[in-house]
Amino acid sequence: MNHHPLRVSGQWFKGNLHAHTRHSDGELPLEQAVRWHQEHAYDFLAVTDHRVVTDTRNFTRPGFLTIPGIEVNTGRAELGMDYHLVALGIEKYPTPPNNWSVQETIDDLVARGAIVFLAHPYWSGLLFSQMQELRGIIGLEVFNTGCQTDLGKGLSAVHWDDLLARGRRLWGLATDDVHHYTYDVGGGWVVVKAEALTVPLIRRALQDGHFYSTTGPAIRDFYIQEGAAYVSCSPVAAINFIGCTQWGSQLRADRGGTLTEGSYRLTGKERYLRVECVDSQGRTAWSNPIYLLGNQ
Repeated sequence: MNHHPLRVSGQWFKGNLHAHTRHSDGELPLEQAVRWHQEHAYDFLAVTDHRVVTDTRNFTRPGFLTIPGIEVNTGRAELGMDYHLVALGIEKYPTPPNNWSVQETIDDLVARGAIVFLAHPYWSGLLFSQMQELRGIIGLEVFNTGCQTDLGKGLSAVHWDDLLARGRRLWGLATDDVHHYTYDVGGGWVVVKAEALTVPLIRRALQDGHFYSTTGPAIRDFYIQEGAAYVSCSPVAAINFIGCTQWGSQLRADRGGTLTEGSYRLTGKERYLRVECVDSQGRTAWSNPIYLLGNQ
């Protein structure tokens, strides 16, 4: 059981893992896209243009890290859409053959040294039966700002829970998928706990789940001890402890008040437990799940 996902040593680093520039279909040139994130207190940025790895090495400097990445469209899902994969830590990537399945593409990306997560399942119309079969991904986008502002399909928490309930061990990532740098930017990001701001250490933290995702609130701590789960966070209106099916609980602040901590006594039936911290404006922070006995 990973009882202390955020209790590793290190510092907190804020990052956007899904962004586009004019190298594909983004509206800003690379330099301006990077500058936006620097000016808005981001510590790292992955530019993930479609079908091309954009060279961002010249924009890494002390206090700001760029991570090479790409968004790859591949395969065909049951409802007719292709899968979108975000791959990080890869320096170049040729367009995969049209007849490749999504799993073949994932396998190839991983073999080339990338870490891969599934983009915007709700927006893509993906069903759990197809996502359940995928191997080699670290997680999925629980929230995507661009898909939310596009047509209200940015939240994929139900997709995530469907997979977690079936025993898949996947992290949840919040991203922007920014194209326009107006209404679709600054809406979702990850906060990573790592020893230093380097690509290998940020990559390791992402792989190991040492981060939380958010559209605003902060999660300070989340752990299980002596049969109970505990969370501390920035002031919020509600804290949701979410396990398998009906197992979990919601804590609500008094009218006009806030919560900064909460606890939940485990029943032994949760299989996994994750936390959502929701402020008065509906902005949410998502912990990664703690996997409990029985979730194989």
